[in-house]
Amino acid sequence: MLHTKGSFLLLLIGFSLTVEAQDSLSLFKTLNNQYSTERNFKTQFYYNPAAMSDYSSVSFSEFNAGYHDNNEKSYRQQLGSGSKGLTVEAKSFQKLKPNRYVWGNANYQNLKVNSVKWNETLDYDRVAPYTTADSVGGKLNLERYQFAGGYLQKLNRWTIAGQVSYSAQLGYRSRDPRMRSTTSDLKINAGLNYKVFRDYEIGIFGELNKYTQNNSVNFQSLLGRPYVYQMSGFGFSNYLFNGGTLPKNTFEEFSYKGGIQISGNGGRDFYLQASAGTGNNMKSYNDGSNNFFDISDLKNENLEIEGAKFFTVHEKHRLGLLVNYRAARNTGSEYGYSLNTVALTQIFKRESFRRENYETTIKGFYQYTKDNFSVTAVPFFRREDIKERRLFPDAGQKFVYIYFGINADLKQQINDRQVLTFQPYFSTRKVNKFINALATTPNAGVNEWILQDFNFQASDITTFGASLRYDFKLEKLPAFFVSAQYQSQKIQEKNNNFAGGSIGITF
Repeated sequence: MLHTKGSFLLLLIGFSLTVEAQDSLSLFKTLNNQYSTERNFKTQFYYNPAAMSDYSSVSFSEFNAGYHDNNEKSYRQQLGSGSKGLTVEAKSFQKLKPNRYVWGNANYQNLKVNSVKWNETLDYDRVAPYTTADSVGGKLNLERYQFAGGYLQKLNRWTIAGQVSYSAQLGYRSRDPRMRSTTSDLKINAGLNYKVFRDYEIGIFGELNKYTQNNSVNFQSLLGRPYVYQMSGFGFSNYLFNGGTLPKNTFEEFSYKGGIQISGNGGRDFYLQASAGTGNNMKSYNDGSNNFFDISDLKNENLEIEGAKFFTVHEKHRLGLLVNYRAARNTGSEYGYSLNTVALTQIFKRESFRRENYETTIKGFYQYTKDNFSVTAVPFFRREDIKERRLFPDAGQKFVYIYFGINADLKQQINDRQVLTFQPYFSTRKVNKFINALATTPNAGVNEWILQDFNFQASDITTFGASLRYDFKLEKLPAFFVSAQYQSQKIQEKNNNFAGGSIGITF
């Protein structure tokens, strides 16, 4: 396919540009830069593509293939009980000249998602509560394609950069109900930085996003078809468009975001940034005869503020502190139609759903580095408030979560051509408060699902896991690696287990 060919093209370009440059560095120093824990710590800083000039001092590339098996015993039914499948990925960052950079990545996934129920759409968190659902569901086959490319140019005090990314999904089921869904997600990012004094920069950045999802539910069997619902939140649905034998839906979303950023020494000393955005996701229903009816409109508004400060002590010790605040509000409106005429006629649009999410995160950073060894610890604390409510009829729920945990990274050089990386992590989610204001529906099966979903969200979660990676370099060849990961998650006295592994090359 086109996207797979793009992955190998990116790999070949990256190899030709980087293999010579990386030969001059030891394998340990190369990996310590390529998989910088500090860079991962401040991921949001690089949301401004003009900040990518300080992403790395040298070029690097990677190609890998992996397989995972995620088995969940406690789960939200609309998301499934885990997945298993293959992932192939290529990515590269290239410093073409001192003032010119390019980067890109390509990714392909082939997954099987188990036991999906009460959801016949993809990207559930993006389109909920306006999903299509039925009581049967089943195993979902899912393919994902993604690629992105960016370019940066420095002009004296100015830095200008842009990035284009595109992702697509195909989800389908070969047994009744035969769900088929495709998504398309195009993002265009741009950023402009200006060096105002010494190492201090100020920048602005923005994003345009166009998203589309088309899905349908079909049946081969003439008997025993489940009822299909057009959900509108907390188990309630649009009765006028329920029950169709060939329901087809389209989600169309256009959104934009803008922000400002101030940094010192390319974000290595400090940075402050703020962004805000808005978008609308419109759901339309097709009755099978090319008649489209708008049945819901989901408005999304978000605000994010983040700041970080870093210190270097005696060259080998690196300290940092990051604070992040996010606020998101989703407001849903529903359309009403009249049945008194030959054709359906829209008679009203009313606001009927609201979801608010507020998060505050504090993360610490400590890293100790020697010539052949490094250790990093990232403790974190987060508070999250979620409030959901719908009208007509009234129903709602509220959750207050407290998260805390720690991520660690240990890299040890075995010799000049071998490096071992160990990354253990632990986190826990405590439910500080929950409110159940759910209303019952006429359907007992729907009521059971909504209550099960509430109980899952009102449960504490404890997660621990680790990954182990071995890198080795052969003479006159790129460095190879093998890695393995295991994770266990305890929810409602049940354990969800994840295991995965991958192989790849870096250069």
